[in-house]
Amino acid sequence: MASSSLIVIVDEREPVDADSRLREFGLEAHRAYLDAGDYAFYPHGLVVLIERKTISDLLGSLSSRRMVEQARRMVSQADRSFILREGEFRRLPSGHVGYWSPTDPRARDNWVESGWSWDSFTGMMIDLQLLGIDFIDCPVWGSYAAEIARVVTNVSKDDHKWLRERGRPEVSTIDSTYRDSVWSLCAHTGIGPEYAQGLLAELGTEYNVVRKAVEEPDELAKVKIGRASLGTKRANRLRDGLLQDWSTEK
Repeated sequence: MASSSLIVIVDEREPVDADSRLREFGLEAHRAYLDAGDYAFYPHGLVVLIERKTISDLLGSLSSRRMVEQARRMVSQADRSFILREGEFRRLPSGHVGYWSPTDPRARDNWVESGWSWDSFTGMMIDLQLLGIDFIDCPVWGSYAAEIARVVTNVSKDDHKWLRERGRPEVSTIDSTYRDSVWSLCAHTGIGPEYAQGLLAELGTEYNVVRKAVEEPDELAKVKIGRASLGTKRANRLRDGLLQDWSTEK
């Protein structure tokens, strides 16, 4: 069970029992109007939004471009945004998207064939990801409360405080080049704003930080950041990330 201190705001247009169902999982749910998303929670000082869509509603939203407008609004108002896709879907032999809906009169063997080609649908999903949207799949119809509770509980754990570090930090500077260097270093696991700025203060340039991480990780680990050093674990993670080979095999 989650702590009652885990607060979730439920949009007032969601099902009337949505907040009570979330409370069954130990969440503190409150109903209010949300301008973007259907559920909002606030782990580690961040704003996280979840938009719940049945597969049929998702496909309809894509047809009208409504989903793209909703996605842009979510991204503009939140640090992290998710679409919860409720219901089972798959690629049918025809090449179209099919979704499980036994009670639909159009269903054949319990599956409804949509007008969307699988390639077009997956292309739109990629477009949404490029906008900054991630997905939560909820294949069991009606179990959205359990999925949302799982996400809220897991993301709110102290183990996920890296979410704050991996975001683009506020940097008090009029020098955009310095800000970009801080952001670039913060993209690596374990390097938050304080560590990034401390490394730049000690080594001068992002290039010097990268070179020392690759060539002398043991020495980089000794660099003082405030009263403590960067540490071997962070230095090795930074080195491993920089040396990861992403080239396509021929």
